[in-house]
Amino acid sequence: MEVTLKQTYENPFVLSGEWEDYGIGDPFILRYDGQYYLYCSTKDRKVGVKAWSSDDLVHWRYEGLVTEEPISTSAYAPEVVYWNGSFYMYTSPAGKGHYVLQSDKPTGPFVKKTDNLGLTIDGSVFIDDDAKWYFTHAKFGGIMASPMTDPYTMGPDKQLNASLGHWTEGSTIIKRNGRYFITYTGNHVFSAGYRVNYGVNHDSPTGTYTIPENNPILISTAKDFNGLGHSSTVMGPDMDAYYIVYHNLVGRSAEGPPVRRLNLDRLVFNGDKMSVLGPTHGTPQEAPRLPEFRDVPGAAPADDMWERKAPAGGSETLLTRTGTGDRYTAEYNFRFEDAQTPSLDAIFAYSDSENYRAARVDAAKKELLLIDRTGGSETVIARKPLPDAVGIDLTKLHTIRIESDSTGTKLFWDGLLRIEQGSMAAKPGRIGYGWPQGAKPELHYTAFSNDAGGSSDMKAIKPLPGAMEAVHGDREGHASVRSGITPDGSDAVVLSSKGDGVSFPVNVRQDGTYLLSANVSKASAGASLVLEAGGVTKEIKLDASLFADRAEWMKVPLGEVQLKAGPQWLSLHRGKGEISLRYVEASLTAPVPEQSAIKPTAVGIVNRFGGDSGWTDYTVSFDVTLKEATKDEIGVLLRTSNESDHKDQVKDAYMGYALSFRSDKVVLSRVSYENIGEKASGTLSFKPGETHRLTVKLQGASMAVFADSSSEPLLKWTDPNAFLLGRVGLRGGSTAWTVSPLTVTKK
Repeated sequence: MEVTLKQTYENPFVLSGEWEDYGIGDPFILRYDGQYYLYCSTKDRKVGVKAWSSDDLVHWRYEGLVTEEPISTSAYAPEVVYWNGSFYMYTSPAGKGHYVLQSDKPTGPFVKKTDNLGLTIDGSVFIDDDAKWYFTHAKFGGIMASPMTDPYTMGPDKQLNASLGHWTEGSTIIKRNGRYFITYTGNHVFSAGYRVNYGVNHDSPTGTYTIPENNPILISTAKDFNGLGHSSTVMGPDMDAYYIVYHNLVGRSAEGPPVRRLNLDRLVFNGDKMSVLGPTHGTPQEAPRLPEFRDVPGAAPADDMWERKAPAGGSETLLTRTGTGDRYTAEYNFRFEDAQTPSLDAIFAYSDSENYRAARVDAAKKELLLIDRTGGSETVIARKPLPDAVGIDLTKLHTIRIESDSTGTKLFWDGLLRIEQGSMAAKPGRIGYGWPQGAKPELHYTAFSNDAGGSSDMKAIKPLPGAMEAVHGDREGHASVRSGITPDGSDAVVLSSKGDGVSFPVNVRQDGTYLLSANVSKASAGASLVLEAGGVTKEIKLDASLFADRAEWMKVPLGEVQLKAGPQWLSLHRGKGEISLRYVEASLTAPVPEQSAIKPTAVGIVNRFGGDSGWTDYTVSFDVTLKEATKDEIGVLLRTSNESDHKDQVKDAYMGYALSFRSDKVVLSRVSYENIGEKASGTLSFKPGETHRLTVKLQGASMAVFADSSSEPLLKWTDPNAFLLGRVGLRGGSTAWTVSPLTVTKK
């Protein structure tokens, strides 16, 4: 089928009602009763918190000030949590400690409920499935986390390993498919290299997080789009997709604070791995998809959308006229009329009055039951107490969400997973409500979509340049998903038979030459992939020479292709042999000059850069001279991108490679901001006044360094997770060393 963009949006957003000469910074989005509510930081010395509402995450209505409490002056990073009828706002006025405000509505008015609680800035609340609350906040060297005994009280805090090597802020925790994902930002809001990392944990929101290799997940230091950060995460309208909302830096206001804009991009998940489809800006992108069905039945449901069943057996039923497929997510928002209402059923998989399933709220026992009705006979499959059952108020709005597919059925109460039944595979059918005759429940937003458990990630149109997980492609033939074989806890796709392949719906940002690469297992060496992109089909052999010696998985360049801007398909099929495929990347390239002398210019005192970030394979030659004995070192930078400089961020603020020269050796390091690792070294002695001629050949994922006239490499390294494109540069400010202009030649 043709790939088409239907409803679209474009980053960054500009909304009505924004703070003048300030915009929207530190955005947070609350989803409540099928609606979205956006809150952002308040301009310095202004009073109040502004909010917007939306049905779809794209079109926003200005709701005005939701509080005008004096302590909301310069309210930084307000976040709002809904629980059992109340909305709790957490904010740090001017960054001077936290206050909690409360309201009965998401649009306020919010009233101050606490004195200053301290705990720096950027507070965020996470509620786990067991209804335990946690508070995280910013700190130098890593995010801090505290247990909470109630919405107003934080216990002792501890520092997490969620760190960007310097000041770290803007944390959010979500739970997805049994995993805790934390996102966090650093290092300084005025830095072009302000960025977002994430970690994953299987056991606890306050435990030790694994920091995956695809970090950072949000970064851009381009002149027209940089300073990306302070993100939050929100479920999309289809109740299956997730989105990351963040700001970009525009500049500095006349009074000094930063001016920022709102951005939204799709998040996708693959096991322990989380990725952003982006960042995107300046081009139309696919808007969040809406549910197949959504409505507020209220007191008088629309006849064309709902069917009311006459009372039978002492109960009443309201059902949608359309039904789900055999995989779906359904949501029900409701509240009881009074404390005397005995029960309410959230019905799904409805075939007829004798055959359906339901999530039942038992008011007397304060329990949630999963019911299977077959042939008129009811069976209680599982039951669980409602969270905080003693204090729960069923006359306040609550939410049930059902996720059901071939792997089973999950039942959520107010966003918390309460029942998981692997034996209850999905059945299609209508959804609706059932209640005892005479009761009058108040029915709110109700919806279903035909996706569950992240299945919508496969349908998402992937923006290019960017990376695409193999499991999110449209699998063909007998292509199969295999778990437990990758080092980062993600799933891979195995192509072993004739006709096996994966195809990706993509949206190409601009016309150009793109370098395609694929991360494949070492066992795939010797096999071949057939690439179809841009109207061209070619077979690429995964030669054994492209693989690192000790790495079980390898990012392998597949070659360059010409792509036109706009939506289209990109496909990979098995040619020969068996291929295990993790992900595919597409990067926009720039032609490498036949020969050019580069004099890097300063980004900061330490690091200088030159050339084009789209350069792929090239050779760099230069002279290094030690003028006088020193313990200092000098470095030449290779394949760098996303360069930045700010006094309040990590010193090595770029992504790429550093070739460092010491008096007795040469060291090759891989650098990704705070993550720096020495990978290879070679002996090369310098005496004062001595010059050596160095040549570095970068081809694919391999780098070889040659000294003087030697034909044998001084050092050689193949990076399994290589930076395949980037500029050149110099590192260090020592006067004891000199480096000649860098001569760059094509291959």
